[in-house]
Amino acid sequence: MSLYRTWRPKSFSELVGQDAVVKTLTSALAAGRLAHAYLFSGPRGSGKTSAAKILARCIDCVAGPTPQPDNTCENCRAILDGAALDVLEIDAASNRGIDEIRALRDAVKFAPSAMRMKVYIIDEAHMLTKEGANAFLRTLEEPPSHVVFILATTEPERLPVTILSRCQRYAFARIAIPVMIARMREIASAEGIAIDDAALAAIAYRADGGLRDALTMLEQAAAYAAATGGAIHAETVELAFGSAGRQQAAALLDAVLNGDAAGMLRIVEEASDGGADLVTLTRALIEGFRHLLVARIDPALLARDLAPEDARRTVERAPGVPQARIVRALRALSDALALARAGGHPRLELETALLRLVLAREDPTLEGLAARVAVLEERAAAVPPPASSAEVPAVSARAAPSGGGASLQRVRAAWQSIRAKVEGERQPLRTPLSRAVVEAVDEGAITLGLPEHVFADLLKPHTALLEHAVADVLGVRLAVRLRVDGAVRGKMTAPQAEDPDELFTYATEVIREKQ
Repeated sequence: MSLYRTWRPKSFSELVGQDAVVKTLTSALAAGRLAHAYLFSGPRGSGKTSAAKILARCIDCVAGPTPQPDNTCENCRAILDGAALDVLEIDAASNRGIDEIRALRDAVKFAPSAMRMKVYIIDEAHMLTKEGANAFLRTLEEPPSHVVFILATTEPERLPVTILSRCQRYAFARIAIPVMIARMREIASAEGIAIDDAALAAIAYRADGGLRDALTMLEQAAAYAAATGGAIHAETVELAFGSAGRQQAAALLDAVLNGDAAGMLRIVEEASDGGADLVTLTRALIEGFRHLLVARIDPALLARDLAPEDARRTVERAPGVPQARIVRALRALSDALALARAGGHPRLELETALLRLVLAREDPTLEGLAARVAVLEERAAAVPPPASSAEVPAVSARAAPSGGGASLQRVRAAWQSIRAKVEGERQPLRTPLSRAVVEAVDEGAITLGLPEHVFADLLKPHTALLEHAVADVLGVRLAVRLRVDGAVRGKMTAPQAEDPDELFTYATEVIREKQ
């Protein structure tokens, strides 16, 4: 008998990874509150069918209804053996039409032959046809008192709302990676299977939250290892099931973060020549960058998705990778994945995305420019403040934050966005605004320097519009003052957004000023 059938949980206490479902069901059974219809939904292999069979024994156990079936009484043994006439398992994928449901509707009218209740376990319930679902609804609306329905599905959204509303719903979660590893280790130990932690993690990642799939792979890997006369290692799992792309994705991640374009292309070539699915490799690489982002925001969230050692390494590495760089990588790789799925060339799409990430300084697009500026800003923000004011010269009053957190640097960096909002409403202001320079931010006001009185005269009637644009972009209300000074001709002005190189130079100077 296969491992997943041998080790199928026989009580709610053995159902792993579904604590919320177990607590709710056992509490209801202990209180004698039995519903006439249940809906178990969740990913494949998460324990839905096992929970349905446990619930059936809880209902029909000689000592029941009880949250703890004894699994030794005549009724429990019959259910465990699949010989109980009053507990029926129906596969909705092959019994989905109106005729089958009508036969079911006629059968439920008859009382149980030997047990307390009739229990119908309907697997893959979302496969019911529209007509079959409508016929089944009639039974759910007015069920006989001796019948309990348990529906199991991976796609509850495909069931009619009328059926969903008549069931108690229980959502089964993907089983966390550490939980799967612990359960497989326990079973492997009991079965005498020699396997190391790296191999357990490799199987758990492949199973993607489904313990049944994990146990099936564990059994297959054990058979493969037995043929070669050794224990199961991560390499054994790779040989038994083919490459899942995780090791290659990890190597690619290293190459991207180290800026190694040649090494990156070499890894993709080796993966392609080795027959790896490059769509799967792209997905694994996206997952790797996502883990870095999660580690920067809330490392505790990695506990469900990664093995403990992998989570530790990711948390240690994340602070050294700017968040803007991670987000850009996720966007580029997601676009590459979508194009590959839509019929593109997976290798070309992956290589193009990776080169855009590694050669970001040579990317002339505004997206590449924005990524470089964001990285510079993040590095500047990471510079520690001086230990005391005596150690550094006093900062210019013009550069000091004011107006609810707005600073000269922040306003200058946002000036192009402010201009765009104003020019969108008053196109004739484009010329005077192009000659304006943000000179100072203090006392709750922005001072704009202009080289000629004519430009000040053009802008003066529209200062309120400027102030609204400032508030929209910065989220801070600041007054706008105009000052005519011919000296501003020689000052650095924020360039037009159409000139990426000039804008990047300007942003660099702004960040240097911040440092």
